[in-house]
Amino acid sequence: MLDNSSQYVFNADAMLFGGAMLFLILVLHAVYMFLITLQYEKITDALIARKRYDWVQPVFFVMAFILALSHLLEIYIWGLALNLSGLIPNTHQAMVFAGSVYTTLGFDIHPLPLSWDLVMVVIALSGMISFGWSISVLFGMTQIVHTARIKRKA
Repeated sequence: MLDNSSQYVFNADAMLFGGAMLFLILVLHAVYMFLITLQYEKITDALIARKRYDWVQPVFFVMAFILALSHLLEIYIWGLALNLSGLIPNTHQAMVFAGSVYTTLGFDIHPLPLSWDLVMVVIALSGMISFGWSISVLFGMTQIVHTARIKRKA
């Protein structure tokens, strides 16, 4: 049976907010991934050219850590947006909620106003896309480590 209470009515504001934030997060992630990849390739190309193959893997670890920081930044931005928009007035709760939903773990207490549930789905979507993207970048970075190992053995 259909329920027309405000809890179940489509909320266009929630979709606009979520869509705008998703766009912002994905553009930020794209720029961050591009800069990390560019810097990693510059550093590792120079190391390989100087035959400093043993330094490639530690550089990989550092850059992988910096890459992972992008997710903390994105969770922070989601939390900040939820807080500044007034959707979750408590800053700490907004950050924890954003982190929990971004990692698709879920949240047992529902701090969003009625009919804003779709924002949770969009936050989870941004996390899934961003994690997948980061993994693909890490995979590409490991190819350079593999190349350095082969050259070291030659």
